[in-house]
Amino acid sequence: MSKQKKGVVKSIFKYFFLFIILISLLGGIVLMAGYLAIANSFPDVKTQNIDSLLQETSFIYDDEGNISEKIQSNVYRTIVPIEDIPMQLQRAFTSIEDERFYEHFGIDVKRLFGALWHDIKVGALAQGGSTITMQLSKNLLTTSDPNFTRKLTDIVYAMEMEKRLSKTQILYAYLNTVFLGSNVHGVQAAAKSYFNKNVSELNLAESAMIAGITQYPTKYIPYKLKEISYGEDVSNMQLKLYPPNNSYIPTENDLQVYSVLRNTGKIDQYEYMLLKNGSLVVTKAELNPDSVNRQKVVLKKMLELGAINNEQYQEALNTPIIISFPPRNNSGISSYFNDRVKSEAVKILIELGNSEEKANNLLKFGGLKIYSTLNTKIQRILENEFADSSNFPNSFVDDNGVIQPQGAMVVIDQKTGYVKALIGGRGQAGNYIYDRTDSPRQPGSAIKPLAVYLLALKDGMRPTTIIDDSPRKDDSMPGGYWPNNIYNVYYGNATMKKLLEVSSNVAAVKTLETLGSTRIKAINRSLDYLEQMGFAHLVRSSQNTVSNDENLSLALGGITNGVTPLEMASAYSGIANLGKQIKPSFITKIVDANDKLIYEFRPNIFEMIDEENAYRMTDMLQGVVINGSGKSAILDNMPSAGKTGTTDSRKDVYFVGYTPYYTASVWIGADTPAPLDYSSGVPATIWKKVMNGIDRELNLQNVSFQAPSTMNVEKEKEEEQKVIDMRRTDPGQEQLLDGLLFNENGENSVQNNSQKNQNVDNTQNSNENTTQQTRQPVQQQPVQQQPAQQNTTQQQDTAPPPEVPYEDTNNNNNAVSDDSSSIF
Repeated sequence: MSKQKKGVVKSIFKYFFLFIILISLLGGIVLMAGYLAIANSFPDVKTQNIDSLLQETSFIYDDEGNISEKIQSNVYRTIVPIEDIPMQLQRAFTSIEDERFYEHFGIDVKRLFGALWHDIKVGALAQGGSTITMQLSKNLLTTSDPNFTRKLTDIVYAMEMEKRLSKTQILYAYLNTVFLGSNVHGVQAAAKSYFNKNVSELNLAESAMIAGITQYPTKYIPYKLKEISYGEDVSNMQLKLYPPNNSYIPTENDLQVYSVLRNTGKIDQYEYMLLKNGSLVVTKAELNPDSVNRQKVVLKKMLELGAINNEQYQEALNTPIIISFPPRNNSGISSYFNDRVKSEAVKILIELGNSEEKANNLLKFGGLKIYSTLNTKIQRILENEFADSSNFPNSFVDDNGVIQPQGAMVVIDQKTGYVKALIGGRGQAGNYIYDRTDSPRQPGSAIKPLAVYLLALKDGMRPTTIIDDSPRKDDSMPGGYWPNNIYNVYYGNATMKKLLEVSSNVAAVKTLETLGSTRIKAINRSLDYLEQMGFAHLVRSSQNTVSNDENLSLALGGITNGVTPLEMASAYSGIANLGKQIKPSFITKIVDANDKLIYEFRPNIFEMIDEENAYRMTDMLQGVVINGSGKSAILDNMPSAGKTGTTDSRKDVYFVGYTPYYTASVWIGADTPAPLDYSSGVPATIWKKVMNGIDRELNLQNVSFQAPSTMNVEKEKEEEQKVIDMRRTDPGQEQLLDGLLFNENGENSVQNNSQKNQNVDNTQNSNENTTQQTRQPVQQQPVQQQPAQQNTTQQQDTAPPPEVPYEDTNNNNNAVSDDSSSIF
């Protein structure tokens, strides 16, 4: 080659070399600019806040610290420290996912270029070449979108992450976030989901199987689901229950299988109902052969890299893999209680300064530990009684396919305010079903102790105070008298205790009228008192001038919107706790993912009445159970106190009562109010069964209701007996409340009209109830009366005749409200 040609070639090579250098410099500058641009968007990931990036499943615990529910979301993850993750599991992941993990700076250049060359040949992003650090970036900081921009971002983020975090911290975060199939994220959740073990308990064979899932989670998940055939042995079968993708109608084989599973205890009644209506399907789980093959690949790679020796390798190959699912949360228990816990938790989180959206995200993904007040043993007793159809005679299914009548029950520990159990319906299952414990309905006579007699005791009346249970004249009502007692039976001048036992309507209304200087003031005083107890559905005239609760029907439970079983149980728990009502709670404390306490229950106490009068009310309510309308609630081995309630046409029936340990309310009624062929004895019987069950299950000792230390109970009993003896020997000695006597025609007698003004004054000062009247001898039994005739002959304080059972149905027609000082 000539010298001239050589010079030309040399010049071309020189310029080409300079061009390459220039292009490389420009490329380097572009890459550096791109790197810096991406690096500048790198989140603030450092040692101090790595835990805050790890979304974690929240759990609800019962009062014994057992998991009651894993709160459902699209992520099941439980964070564990790296020290709890076995070294053989760590090595299984690094061996199969990133063999040079401890050597590279975030990217494995050899693996990356190998994957890039493969992708160029196939013309697609087929191989990732991702390191564990890059995968962590994808899991925590970017997305799973298979595009070049995301891949480049993960490369930069991985390099930045390696600058800020140690290899141990990176592996800790990765092993707690890696997707391992079936909504399972992290090795602890995988160990629990597939083998029912904590991650620290995994053997080498199980560790290799879990590490093998990552390449293809849907293919390498450790189990396969198969249909169950009728006749198969289900005793050791692992079941998977899940909602179907589309509507599903069970086949005859399905229904037979469901019955076998229920009868053998493999599923509970609620799961059985959901399976029958197609809301769930059930399959069996068997070991997945593809997962076994992948496990062998992982073990072979570990052996090649020296992570295990040949002996460990052979032992792992020969170790049987047993699929074992954890027990389903709260098997046999409906979702009513935990639904309420979750809604209360969100309210608490909002009160702590979080937005509603953030509160809900914290509940689902914040790794919260919510310690509830639930006593699982008591809850199961409620579930069993409400599943027993014999407790609800004459049941039927309505047009919506819902069994009727429905019912609800709440159990509260009166000493703490903790709600220990709750059920909001029967024959229903699933999440966020209609909770009738928080649905207002009319309480009937069960409101009388709260709306009337507690205030009367506060005003100085006593259980032995005499009230005239004669027809009450009311010119605003048809017939001129209101209200009627049940069966039109009137008890004449009787003690307040006796008239509560027989659930006299007249006595309740007359007593309510004494609670203020005018009728309207008395009514509003009662409404104020009920609102302080927590009744949230009362209606004032300022809210609705036409339909409101500012009338005398309040004394009888004729409340416009009604009250809830939870409100009733809470109010009665205040009486049971010697006048100190601790507002109900479902949560004792909440801790965050780092076990930092963020909420702790602090009692909100309403001093509803002093201890002595609270005990007097308990004595009166014990009388209701022993002698009156609540006899169905007499317990086997424990004292009980309570009150029945029945509304007009028996559309709602109630019993609310308590023992020295627990307070509970039971409501029964159709969802669309309709007359029931029930008395209040039906809820009282359910209450009795539940409370007897609690006493047996918790081995509670038979103790008496605690009396205040300042109270001379024996002296009060002696005084009460004196009143009873005096009335037996001299029925003419009467301590009248209203001082109004009626003759056979229902008119005020001339004899007593002269004292009318004096006795009205006495009722306006309810501490002065001592006016005595001389009366004609009374009959020895209550008399059934027809309103038209108004036979008002007074009766002695005795029980009604055997053929007239106690009942507490009210006539809740709203009486006319006014501001008159003529209270009767």
